[in-house]
Amino acid sequence: MRIVLVFLLTLLAGSFSLPSAVSAQDVALDDAVFGFAGRYVNAYIEGSLVPISARYEDNFVLGGGYQKFVAEPLTDLHLGLEAGLALRGGVIVSGEAWLGAVARYDGFHLGENLRISPAITVGLSAVTNPIGIEAERAQRRNADPSLLFFMAPEIAVSTVDNPEIELFYRVQHRSGAWGTLGGMADGANAQVIGMRYRF
Repeated sequence: MRIVLVFLLTLLAGSFSLPSAVSAQDVALDDAVFGFAGRYVNAYIEGSLVPISARYEDNFVLGGGYQKFVAEPLTDLHLGLEAGLALRGGVIVSGEAWLGAVARYDGFHLGENLRISPAITVGLSAVTNPIGIEAERAQRRNADPSLLFFMAPEIAVSTVDNPEIELFYRVQHRSGAWGTLGGMADGANAQVIGMRYRF
């Protein structure tokens, strides 16, 4: 919960303190499709945010989804919905589906042409069966991780001249939120890299 609050405060602070660079190419890009690939981390969420330094499992994830933005309450702050599907694998195979609300901020720029867009998605995630550390945690707690809360903090990079295509890094996080869902605490965390097409 602290991570979510810090992330949202960063978004709000940025919207008031950093003016957005405006380009003639800026248009309403309210829809997006994306794909990603990555590996699961044998750590809790706080140990899963930084690339490379984490301890990795042998399990991987391949996924993709769709975003629809429906509101802009502050300049460059976009709110919308996200839905996605993923194949989780390694020793055994598992499927995942998620649905959530997404907040994205497009006001950070490096130089004249590089846009940095932090975002976060929160919602619900369902899986066919647990894998890796998530399965171990479920067994230890005698819990059911079939339906858990979902959170995905993200950083995307694109150019001002070509905002339709972007690369992103995000953490796919599933959690029972201290036993609220399924008797689970932390579930699974995967670090992924992906590409998004906005239109």
